[in-house]
Amino acid sequence: MLFITVLFVSVLLFVVYQLAVSKIEPEVPELKAQVDFLSRELATVSTLYERGRARQTVLEREREIIRNANRLLREEESQRQGELNELQAELDFYRRLAGTGGEQAGLAVYEAEIGVTDSPRVFQFILTLTQNIRRASVISGILKLDVEGTLDHRPVTLEWSQLADDSNPEPSFQFKYFQQLEGYLTLPENFHPIRFVVTLEVKDQRKPVIRAFDWKNLLDIAAEEES
Repeated sequence: MLFITVLFVSVLLFVVYQLAVSKIEPEVPELKAQVDFLSRELATVSTLYERGRARQTVLEREREIIRNANRLLREEESQRQGELNELQAELDFYRRLAGTGGEQAGLAVYEAEIGVTDSPRVFQFILTLTQNIRRASVISGILKLDVEGTLDHRPVTLEWSQLADDSNPEPSFQFKYFQQLEGYLTLPENFHPIRFVVTLEVKDQRKPVIRAFDWKNLLDIAAEEES
């Protein structure tokens, strides 16, 4: 549209120039008629051009509104999905306690969380321990934490004494239905963690409860929750 406008303006200027420099009187009326015709055509093209610009502005605004609406819908859907996942997790937790989900296990490591801190070598851990309420008795024992990984490209398993401050004793637990334990782990330099292994040892229970978690998955989950 802009090209056509420029073309008509150029032609009009050329005709006006010819009219100004021409000395042949009989051609003046004809040139004047051409100027009038081109002026009307230019006015028509200008009107169409302005209408096209207005329409383009409307279309761009419509596209912007649609993009914003789609973004808001995605955000709302993501938020609702997050709330649904949280409610499902809570439901699974209470089903686990009540033993209504078909699982009749006793003591268990229900969930583990690993969070970053200001130090790249220090991580916070949060453990949720559960027991089926049908057991209806207080249970107690020792919590052992190990981190498996590589140190200088060699496989290494770090125990609590290597992960915690010397002043912090090995964690213990005592509860009837569930309990949360938290603390901090300090990893040595050049150590790359792979698995987080939690072991629950109960005095009156021969076989300990062991559950291993993928370290990277725990960090990914923590990052998703923060975002």
